[in-house]
Amino acid sequence: MANMQMPIHGETSLPHKHLKLLGKDIYLYREISSTNTVARLVALSGAPEGTIVMSKSQTAGKGRGRMNRQWVCPPGKGLLMSMVLRPEIRVQFVPQLTLLCAVVVAETIKKVTGCAAGIKWPNDILIGGKKVCGILAESNFSNGSPEYVIIGIGINVNLDQPDLPADRLDTSTSLKLELGQRVSRLTVLKQFICTWDQHYQGFLEGGQGYLRHHWIQNNVILGRNVTINKENDSISGQAIDISENGGLIVRLADGNIQEFLAEDISIGSNYFGSNT
Repeated sequence: MANMQMPIHGETSLPHKHLKLLGKDIYLYREISSTNTVARLVALSGAPEGTIVMSKSQTAGKGRGRMNRQWVCPPGKGLLMSMVLRPEIRVQFVPQLTLLCAVVVAETIKKVTGCAAGIKWPNDILIGGKKVCGILAESNFSNGSPEYVIIGIGINVNLDQPDLPADRLDTSTSLKLELGQRVSRLTVLKQFICTWDQHYQGFLEGGQGYLRHHWIQNNVILGRNVTINKENDSISGQAIDISENGGLIVRLADGNIQEFLAEDISIGSNYFGSNT
């Protein structure tokens, strides 16, 4: 691979396969702590934009998501990957990459399975109200610009009912459970790459307007009543828009408009309430 030397220390030195797929360098591991952790090391070594780190299982990926919620997936039954990005965008637009990835995953699932996947702000993908994918972005900045961004994606592909966490049987699902048959992880990966390349280019050229249009097309939350649980308080209102910062714009019960950011809140379980 041109212009890159894989570091020979840490987890990147573990046995892995180096593949080329649809123009992307892919590093496939059997088991690592977290694809985001290894992708960050690969990025620091000079990996080009679009490099993907994948693993059949990860030992520390759980618990690293937003609000420290666990992401549990049996080995070989999910699509666990992280992608290195080097976007030439301003810092304030970096959070939009998480929303963009959500668009890509939702459309990928629709194209591969026909299931009606939708985005629960900011980064959960749902089918029939149940979570099938989580997304976690991490960034590093230099001189006020993003040096690299790591987008981590975990998709429940071929999990059976017993594979789901016992405390989340009513809130989690997999592509196999929804479709009624096994789904090729390679097919999902290929479709993701194709859809990503299309929308990433569109975002770089069209900016927030491009993202907003496609995010709204794929979301399942705008226009619905939501409960925002923040620290020891909860706030209710109606989700009405997303901001340039990637925040959720909510009209509160008293009529005031407020923006909430992903790192500050979680969405209450009643967001499937009736449109108002």
